[in-house]
Amino acid sequence: MSSVSEAAGRAYGGESAADRDDRRRRQLLDAGLRVFGSVGYRAATVRGLCREAKIADRHFYQYFDRTEDLLLAVYAECIAHLTDSVSDTMAEIDSDGDLRAAAEQLLDPFFRVVEDPHLARVVWMEVLGVSPRVEQTYLTVMQQFGTLLLGYLRTFAGDVESGPDVDIDLLATAAIGGISHTAMTWYQSGYAAERRVVVATIATMLANIVAPLTVSVPRTT
Repeated sequence: MSSVSEAAGRAYGGESAADRDDRRRRQLLDAGLRVFGSVGYRAATVRGLCREAKIADRHFYQYFDRTEDLLLAVYAECIAHLTDSVSDTMAEIDSDGDLRAAAEQLLDPFFRVVEDPHLARVVWMEVLGVSPRVEQTYLTVMQQFGTLLLGYLRTFAGDVESGPDVDIDLLATAAIGGISHTAMTWYQSGYAAERRVVVATIATMLANIVAPLTVSVPRTT
């Protein structure tokens, strides 16, 4: 039996091989967020990432083929954090409130997450212009998030008449475009505006996007 194979599956200090793999991958993901979110993706190296993660350079390639793969994994976790902040809030929203109030309730936890400068830089700056694969991932994720948000607000507001000249997918694109650009400029300003002001402003925008399309539907009791 190969001594290398034995070592790979051996437990050290009570830590199993599987737990050790999970820990190292977690360390790389956390290091990726810190490095990509500070010095940037293009300045990052495998050696620097491994040093930040406190693991040997050779272990990087057990989990990722290249730094772009780590970037995508970090980006996926950032997006999951943002999406979860909105999804978790949906169950808590007062169904008797108005559309703008619902939008504010959804956006406040979202922009609270955006206040992490490492996450904001990765999501809105470091994934741009890397490669066609990363670019397509970014566009797909943004569209999905816009559809989630606008779809929920449409349901909250009632039935919707889109009409022949209104494309709901384009509305979702417009909505997430406004949110994304605001998040990026807010981050770049050093979070100059108070979060409550940012939330109130974007909630007004979303309400104005959805409200003209809604048909008044009596609430059932």
